[in-house]
Amino acid sequence: MMYLVINVRSAIVFESLHHGNTKQVAEAMAAAIGADLFYLRDRRRADLQDYDLVGFGSGIYGSKHHRDLIGFAARSRLRKGARVFIFSTAGLPFLSGLWHRALRAELTKKGVTIAGELCLPGYDTYAIFGLIGGINRGRPGEEDLERAERFARSIAGPES
Repeated sequence: MMYLVINVRSAIVFESLHHGNTKQVAEAMAAAIGADLFYLRDRRRADLQDYDLVGFGSGIYGSKHHRDLIGFAARSRLRKGARVFIFSTAGLPFLSGLWHRALRAELTKKGVTIAGELCLPGYDTYAIFGLIGGINRGRPGEEDLERAERFARSIAGPES
């Protein structure tokens, strides 16, 4: 019996400040699908034209992804036919439809297929949450990271 194996070349671009929530999620997803990982904080140049699948993610800052990530996505050249996914960590993940709007708009302008979106709870001490000691302490946790891995594998396909 013959099997056709399709190798999906994947990259994940992320920014993670404050508590490292999104870094944990990005690393878990990258390990699950064998993706190249680009941390914007390192200011490494990422040529995304060679990738079939690209993830973009950060924590949520001021009701949207980090401005550097949105700017990077707007400037990025993606290969024709590439698929992308969006992810984030947030104190209030159930509002991800709002949180992802700005990044989704930039990626949609590029004409790429958005294969999925994921927002996980992250430890948040921003503004009023800091006054009460933060919310989602210990998140993302093991179950959250497993959810991120399953999400990434489902986007990348069965060969991942």
